[in-house]
Amino acid sequence: MRLLPSLGLAVAVCGGALPQSPLPTSAAAARPGAASTVDAAASKPRSKVRKNKKLSKRQIKQALAFARKHHRELARLVERLKTAGKQAAYDKAVAELSRTAERLGRARKSHPDRHEILLNLWKLESEARLLVARSMVRPDSRLDKQLKQTLRERAQLRRQLLTQDRKRSRERIERIESQLRSLEDLDLAADRELKRLKRTARISAGSSAKATVRKVNRKTKNPKGSAARTRKDQRNTKDRSRP
Repeated sequence: MRLLPSLGLAVAVCGGALPQSPLPTSAAAARPGAASTVDAAASKPRSKVRKNKKLSKRQIKQALAFARKHHRELARLVERLKTAGKQAAYDKAVAELSRTAERLGRARKSHPDRHEILLNLWKLESEARLLVARSMVRPDSRLDKQLKQTLRERAQLRRQLLTQDRKRSRERIERIESQLRSLEDLDLAADRELKRLKRTARISAGSSAKATVRKVNRKTKNPKGSAARTRKDQRNTKDRSRP
């Protein structure tokens, strides 16, 4: 879950007057092969790069609000792109912010237990890219030290996510193995399924019979009302048949 699709854009974000204070460090984890992913994204042919759809004013406002809330330094740098007249880079960064906010919003609904981890993972992912970009613009051993610490925190959080994934995978495998064991004796499995189907059919037939009895009882208790409804239905049918 990345903010910046390439180091080139990160460098553009950091290409102006860089802030003197270091970027804040958050607790998160690393994704194996992140560097190769960056290089692959940067080397894609222009013809194959997906063009960003133009965002509405509301989407832009929400994207920037998301960055201000979760990564203030990044929000300031992105807004500085617009001030510096780098409209294309600004639009690209805001579009990535918007997509990230939407993905994290979906994750909060579908996986609330993982949302906070994913959010911190994104924060450290974007922070690491900004630190790399800053070191390219202005080499500094202190930046390398800070970057190494950021990457370590990313790795820690990534390990936590993978541990959760492994636990869920094991639970799923256990359920599958239990189902396989229940199918080892095919004759016994067929007998169980036959009993289940017959039981379901009896329950369904019983429900239908009860519904019929209730309907007959209502007609028996109120024959005049039933007859009146029948005559009314007949009149309505005659009226509809008239030209």
